[in-house]
Amino acid sequence: MTGIAPVDITVVVGTFNRAEMLRQTLASLTELETEGRFTYEIVVVDNASTDHTAQVIAETDLGAAAAVRGFYEDQAGVAFARNRGIQEAAGRWIGFQDDDQVAHPRWLIELVDLAARRDVRCVGGNVLLRLPEGTDRKLSPQCRSLLGEKFWMTVEQPYSRKNIPGTNNLLVRRDVLDEVGVFNTGLTDGGEDADLARRIRTAGVEAWYTPDSIVYHLIPEKRLSDQYMRWTATRKGQHVARREMHEFGRAMFVPVVAMRFCQAMLNYVPRYAAFGLLGDKERALGARCLISRTQGYLSQAWQLMRGASVDVAAGGESLSLREGREQLVSAE
Repeated sequence: MTGIAPVDITVVVGTFNRAEMLRQTLASLTELETEGRFTYEIVVVDNASTDHTAQVIAETDLGAAAAVRGFYEDQAGVAFARNRGIQEAAGRWIGFQDDDQVAHPRWLIELVDLAARRDVRCVGGNVLLRLPEGTDRKLSPQCRSLLGEKFWMTVEQPYSRKNIPGTNNLLVRRDVLDEVGVFNTGLTDGGEDADLARRIRTAGVEAWYTPDSIVYHLIPEKRLSDQYMRWTATRKGQHVARREMHEFGRAMFVPVVAMRFCQAMLNYVPRYAAFGLLGDKERALGARCLISRTQGYLSQAWQLMRGASVDVAAGGESLSLREGREQLVSAE
């Protein structure tokens, strides 16, 4: 980092084959409000893209109000991309954004205010969905949550084991990462943000949320398909199983698994059947996604409990890295 001017905040954006979405993301990030209270830069990590991502980064840098620095990371995976961004960052604070969202102009300043107000080193904010133009669907709460929306977190509050900060809207002081470590590159199919949140919580670092720091998650039409929703729910269930096995240990994990199975049979399955009979497609899809999430959870839990070759600490590889990346990008 020799020769790089220090800044207060570095915003890290990892990206893979989403050039035109990235263009919108960077356009929003280069025009953030600061009120002259802090300086920031944007570090974009191209994670081995094969589209025109490099061109988009270069074009943004030419006309940006904030400094934009681009790097190429050939080790595939969001954890590698984010870690490279941390490595290259010049800021005392590190902010994280995804390449398929747009930041509200006050996104960063609201996080800075929250950190100062609560005197904490880790803060996060709100995610709202931006559906395709002309979409009039009334998505169920379950589907909105799967797509990343935090509609239930309406007031300023500390994060908890259940409600965790996501790295699509996060600001953390660098010394926290020095203390708990960076992203786990062994988590090859996702869950790396939940793993970091767990380590931050375990280290006793207080983290707070504000609904006033907003990013808009761009949702292409393909992500609204039943297939994508169910795939995402299954994947989330796998992540939760690995995290809970790691947190609770084998002895406590067994009754938790049994409870989740009973919950699905006594709640989710009847709801799915009832909404189907009523012809309520949106709520039926939401219930079906809850079942898919449980199926993913139970499948992963079975592998973990029978001692299959799934490294709980590293996260295993129930879905291959390439499969996961291709599934996500194909939903553009």
